[in-house]
Amino acid sequence: MTRQAAREPFVREVTVERVVPGGDGLAHVDGVVALVAGALPGDRVIAELTVESPRLLRGRVVDVRAAGGHRRAQEAVCPRAKDGSCGGCDWPALRPESAARLKSEIVFDALRRIARLGDDEIPEPSFVPSRPNYRLRNRLHLDAEGRLGFFGPRSRQVSDLAVCEIVSKELLARLPAIRDSLRAVGPVEGELSTLENCEGTIVLGELRLGVPTGPGDSTKPKRGPFDGFRLVASDGRVLLEDGPLTLDLVVGSASFRVSVSSFFQGNRFLLDPFLEEIRTALLAVRRKEKERRGTLNALDLYAGVGFLTRPLLEVTAGSSGRVVAVEVEASSWSDLSENLGRWEIEGLPAARCVRATAEAFLSSDLTWKNPGDVDVVVADPPRAGLSPVVRQGILRLLPRALLLVSCDPPTLARDLGALGEAYRLSRLTLLDLFPGTHHVESVALLLRRDEGPSVVR
Repeated sequence: MTRQAAREPFVREVTVERVVPGGDGLAHVDGVVALVAGALPGDRVIAELTVESPRLLRGRVVDVRAAGGHRRAQEAVCPRAKDGSCGGCDWPALRPESAARLKSEIVFDALRRIARLGDDEIPEPSFVPSRPNYRLRNRLHLDAEGRLGFFGPRSRQVSDLAVCEIVSKELLARLPAIRDSLRAVGPVEGELSTLENCEGTIVLGELRLGVPTGPGDSTKPKRGPFDGFRLVASDGRVLLEDGPLTLDLVVGSASFRVSVSSFFQGNRFLLDPFLEEIRTALLAVRRKEKERRGTLNALDLYAGVGFLTRPLLEVTAGSSGRVVAVEVEASSWSDLSENLGRWEIEGLPAARCVRATAEAFLSSDLTWKNPGDVDVVVADPPRAGLSPVVRQGILRLLPRALLLVSCDPPTLARDLGALGEAYRLSRLTLLDLFPGTHHVESVALLLRRDEGPSVVR
């Protein structure tokens, strides 16, 4: 077969054996691994495949000949997923009750294969499920024709959002009015960020234009159906600010100021369980530290608006230790500073707020100089995980505990493997922050290998 011919798509019937990190279904064709997007374990499907290498085929489902036990009835699948126009979910056909098993398998696969952990080194995880229509924050695309929604699968074409299982019902109800309002901006392309309160009764929006908007534009944008709205030109100029652009979100009895342009956890139904899991893990660490000494020095490397900093402050209350929160993005850092001030007024310990990348902080900051000066580090990095500089910085500080939050099992496993000589995995919780997709949030508590029992409850 010529190289040109090898790249031509071909069709083959396959039976899917399991799912792998990345969400694809794994099958075999003449002994060669085939990764099929949209396929679930037990499915027998017609797949369109392309040769990626002599040992790997990639493709997509063309037709389902026989559904496996994890696939929903076709009539229950979102219409935009059935017709292939929307790429907002990559597992739209998954039965909700199968999420725990399949997502746990993806995490286990990554921990075994990438981190090289044995089964006896992986604690039995808990899994926290979610209801649909969960999104608290959204990032929607606007095209020049006025379509507003997610991109189609493997496409830059916008699928006009009308029905959805991840966007809240309250936002869906506002979308027709939002589209009408955005038409006043003119035939432009851009990205619309939205932020809601947990009840969906307040919706903030920020539209960042993707094409230049000159000073002579005659458009007269308005707030429209948003409770607060900002319009930003492609060069960063603010063209409009109308109404409030921040919300106070109460999670687990703690209040967080969050701006429409700041990062915050996106699943309204799992905010309380998420925060409670962080508290539980940190309290377990605190109990161990009280047996050793009275202080507790803590570091939050990717603080955002302070979602993980808040429970750090709670567990250090009454201690003579210090908390340092590090955040680089301007909007999140502003919210973090405000939240830390509010929490100090409430009676929580004061914290130092540093605007920097985790890499810059660990490379230059001299708050703590010696291994063991920091008792616990929490880190919720972007999908790419911890950089080599951050991993080296953690190993230099050598905290007694590391609480690592990750939305990507392969990068989590890579980081655990890189830290494995110094740390062992002690506690693992999986939160289904992204139902309808293969993504899962992992909360992993690592203890230094010279510390206490191997598992923390």
